Amino acid sequence: MRIELYEYDDKSKVIGIAEIQNSKNLTQQELVQLAESMYGNSLSVQFLNALLIADEVHLLSAAQNAINAQNGEYMLSRSLDVEIIVFASTQRQIGRALEALGVYDGIGNVAVVVVGPDSTSVKDAVAEIIKQVGKEVVPPFKATRNRLDQIKNHYQITDKEIDAIEESEATESRMSALARCVASRVALVAFDN
Repeated sequence: MRIELYEYDDKSKVIGIAEIQNSKNLTQQELVQLAESMYGNSLSVQFLNALLIADEVHLLSAAQNAINAQNGEYMLSRSLDVEIIVFASTQRQIGRALEALGVYDGIGNVAVVVVGPDSTSVKDAVAEIIKQVGKEVVPPFKATRNRLDQIKNHYQITDKEIDAIEESEATESRMSALARCVASRVALVAFDN
């Protein structure tokens, strides 16, 4: 679990991120209901398909950009949780974003992003989600050649782009460079407005 404080315009939000093995085999509907059950605590909760998440920075960038969109009143959606998946997917259309990174029945691992007013409520929410969904994956978003190839393909990132950041052929180094490329694409969603 990663917890980060995000400060902007004399305000702040806390962002919590984790990858969770769906060992309790929750369905798409059950995951949605779990997220909705936490809204009463001033929290925004979004589940995503963990296979297409490059690393924690990818999700931090998406959450920060979503918060900025909400604060700047240029959101594409009506809620912060949906805005997070829009940015994470780098899609400007909500339907495409959900299709690309949404959860589905039988999903193995899910990523979760929780945004709230303070670290205690965010930590408690992420811990409760882990308890209800399954075991936390540590380290999250493990770098594998298969994951690297899937993410490159999904976000249409070329080897040339990755080579501009990292020339090493080590999977971890390539994945780190890929994550930076994805984070750049996440930020560009705001400029397409």
